[in-house]
Amino acid sequence: MKVEEYVQKAYQCILQNDFEQAVEWFEKAISAQPDHAEHYFRCSVTYARSGRLEQALTYAEHAVRLAPHQDEYVLHLHAQQARQLTEKARKMLDVDKTTPQLHRDAILLLEQAIALDPLCGDAFMLLALIYDELNEYKLAVQAAREAAALFPHNVQLANLMKKLCQQMNEQI
Repeated sequence: MKVEEYVQKAYQCILQNDFEQAVEWFEKAISAQPDHAEHYFRCSVTYARSGRLEQALTYAEHAVRLAPHQDEYVLHLHAQQARQLTEKARKMLDVDKTTPQLHRDAILLLEQAIALDPLCGDAFMLLALIYDELNEYKLAVQAAREAAALFPHNVQLANLMKKLCQQMNEQI
């Protein structure tokens, strides 16, 4: 089978929402053409769609190593890095008792995520929640506004914005 056929089969699987099988076909394309950055990039996107962040990041890094000037690959890599940092911050805060140091560490991770991917709405949302917990309502509102711009129909976020604005008004 030719490499183009592997890629074609992968796309057919994606259209059927069979990301696991699509990854297998992209892996075959990579085996056949290990220096072809596009295959790593497409495989990374497929891993990301199926929620397998570690693999998505690994393949995105490989694509960028092979084609460092391909903007699409670099942006995708940054998005995967931002997702990973956001997830790491979320896990840090999932402990029974969060400390001020954990909050600061999580904020730093989220700021790094946002610097890598300014469209990482989850990072903005989590940042708003942390600032709310810290009673830093002005910062919480700023982060929530950014998240709302990215998720305009999110009811939970709208409720958070309303709550934050009320709390801010009560502080004045």
